[in-house]
Amino acid sequence: MTSPVSTAIAEALVRARVTIATHVPGFGAIQTFAEISRLLGTELPGSFHEEVAFGIAHGASIAGKRAVCVIKSHGFAKATNAIMDSLSSGVTAALVVLVFEDRGGTHSDNIIDIEPLVAGTGAPHKWAETASIYADVEHAIAESERLKLPYVLMIDADTIDALTEIPEANNSHAIAPTPEYCRDITQNVVVPAFGKYQRDVLLAKLAGTDWGKVERPHIPELPTGLPPDYQRAVEPYLPIFEAFQEIPSDFVTGDTGVSTLSALPPYNIVNATTYMGGSIPLGIGATLAGFQKVWSFTGDFSFIAAGHLGLIEARLRGTPLKIIIFANGKAQTTGGQPLDLDLMENILGGYAQYVRRIKDPFNRSEILTVLEEASAAPELRIVIAEYTKSKQ
Repeated sequence: MTSPVSTAIAEALVRARVTIATHVPGFGAIQTFAEISRLLGTELPGSFHEEVAFGIAHGASIAGKRAVCVIKSHGFAKATNAIMDSLSSGVTAALVVLVFEDRGGTHSDNIIDIEPLVAGTGAPHKWAETASIYADVEHAIAESERLKLPYVLMIDADTIDALTEIPEANNSHAIAPTPEYCRDITQNVVVPAFGKYQRDVLLAKLAGTDWGKVERPHIPELPTGLPPDYQRAVEPYLPIFEAFQEIPSDFVTGDTGVSTLSALPPYNIVNATTYMGGSIPLGIGATLAGFQKVWSFTGDFSFIAAGHLGLIEARLRGTPLKIIIFANGKAQTTGGQPLDLDLMENILGGYAQYVRRIKDPFNRSEILTVLEEASAAPELRIVIAEYTKSKQ
């Protein structure tokens, strides 16, 4: 069957059971995303920022659903922060990033050569060709699941309407079962304690050696297994961690901040973590993957820096995500620089109906009351733990 490149890409994805797709408009990406939506039989929403679009797809892939992020070269540059962290945290099911390069600059502000940037991230990648585009997408999916890493497929946007062959569905390669999510914080939680292990695993994957033989790291107990500075930083959060264990949750995401340390025993709360502000996109992705009770932990600095971009997406999609912002008025993980929380309040002004507050984060009864209301709500909830207004 002869079809445009955009259709061939979409057919390969949908036949391979890719069910989660994100997108920021761009030449080539627009046409492909429209075809994916058509084949899935639903009008998928676009995203506003590529880092968030990638983070949502990444969250879904960690949670066990095959996903694709469809963007242009300039968008890949914006998403690079999240992409770099995804190489440390890995994926469960396939995550393919389709990057359309506007070589002639006819649909872009300027011309950029995307391959050096993609190669510089260390992500596995290749250029797709018109004649082999269907097979190239199949290859990207298979390699992503073999390596447990996102796979980047670069495409010349000018070829988007070119014709190519799509094999008959019953003649395509057998589709492997979608891998199931299994909690592994040493792989999916990006924190300093696991940094060397995750780097060694990544290098082994890229070198084609058996990364399963990489010595697994020690998992410290919270808080006594942490260095003194970390113990002091996490101590005020322990009452919320303890109370949270009584709240139903299926999947919890975090940022590379203090609240993510709840992933450690004896609390064992957070499932996956990436960059500062990444918890909300990851949480949206886990929700799209089918998890019902999804929470995202974030700090006030992380939320102001990038997390609010994900909040826009949660609202756009009507996602019933539950978010806890640990508001201590400082950038704890970078040295305790003071933070003006009026900035956070200004951002949240448009979300007032979803905001709930824990005014005394050391009062177990109040913590449970607020968290239980949030858990039961059929819509978005943003819980602010007000450390700056309580006695610490």
